[in-house]
Amino acid sequence: IQYDLPDGSNMERLLGQIKESSDEYAISFAKANTGLNAKKVKGKYTKNRKNADQVNYGLFPGQYSTGFASKHPIKEEVIITDLKWTDFNPSVDLKKYRSGDAKKLPSDIQLFDKSFTHLVIEVADKEVNVILLHTVPSFHFGNRQTPNYERNRDQLRFLEWYVTGATNFNVKLPKKYQHLKPIHKKDRVIVMGDFNASIYKNDPGSVVLRRIFTHLTPWLKNPGPTHERQTFGPRRNQMTLDYIAYRGLKLRDSGIYNPETAVNQGNVFCSDPKDLPKYMVKGLDKRIKCIDDDAVELKKASDHFPIWAIFRI
Repeated sequence: IQYDLPDGSNMERLLGQIKESSDEYAISFAKANTGLNAKKVKGKYTKNRKNADQVNYGLFPGQYSTGFASKHPIKEEVIITDLKWTDFNPSVDLKKYRSGDAKKLPSDIQLFDKSFTHLVIEVADKEVNVILLHTVPSFHFGNRQTPNYERNRDQLRFLEWYVTGATNFNVKLPKKYQHLKPIHKKDRVIVMGDFNASIYKNDPGSVVLRRIFTHLTPWLKNPGPTHERQTFGPRRNQMTLDYIAYRGLKLRDSGIYNPETAVNQGNVFCSDPKDLPKYMVKGLDKRIKCIDDDAVELKKASDHFPIWAIFRI
């Protein structure tokens, strides 16, 4: 969700849009590093990617921020944005990478291009740790010297260390970060977010994800696609990128919300493909005359599907 400057009230606005009162929720809203270095043109941020933040991406500050709303009290909140990549992993060689505009990476590049959030909520007098993470995509976007694959890996390594107490190298954070300590192995925890790596691939982050899922249980045994291009045509580039994982809780129900696209023509809650933007119906089977309105709304909103889980203490 976009962090709106200066006060960050978009979470309250979002709750209002779904007919919920923000007075009934505890809210955490972490302003992402995304877009911190974006450039203005004539005093305004633009949609031209040449002016985007070339290190943390984003067209304007706070783009792709992380929000959380809870009907249970938030007892503790830790938001990490300033941890340097090399402070977490001193062995990373920044010199071999280049940013999107072919420049060397700054030596103080943050580990998280967005943020890492750890919350402790109180449910029925018991504590539940909640971890929120939106990683950098494990994709090059045409930049063959991109740091994305290794940065994604190390963001997930940090998650692994934080929820299990270890990763595949010895973590020694500088003194200024000594307050950052792993969650106890027996503590209840829910981890969720867009991890931008598929457990079905062999990218560096994918390997770490599979390790994490030997310690935490994923919300679905074999999750299907959670991402696809914003089209109803055949070339959707489906991938599994979004996850929920947990420990110390009982899973009651879970899923991926992906409405059926082609529906009965007699369904009054559907749209004629002719009425949709061309990019959404390019290559669509001509026999499809009606597309579910929920699917249209979802497709316009995002290239990711909502995922959900219901837990019991």
